[in-house]
Amino acid sequence: MSLMSSCPGSKLFKNPMPEPINCSNCGEELEIWTDELKVRCKSCGAVTYKERMPSCIDWCKYAESCVGPDLYRRLKAS
Repeated sequence: MSLMSSCPGSKLFKNPMPEPINCSNCGEELEIWTDELKVRCKSCGAVTYKERMPSCIDWCKYAESCVGPDLYRRLKAS
């Protein structure tokens, strides 16, 4: 039996993927990465924030060592 090197909950933070999101101002489709919290619209310049759902960052005592201190602080600040 093999052990995982990290929890599955951190996958989207450690291996980010692009997601579509609509600009909150003009509705233009934007691309935001799974480890990002906001994106600036290239059409109108407005900043759109992604809805942040609870994740292992919020409750796991190993989260900081799992995703790294920089990303951990950025995500916790949101």
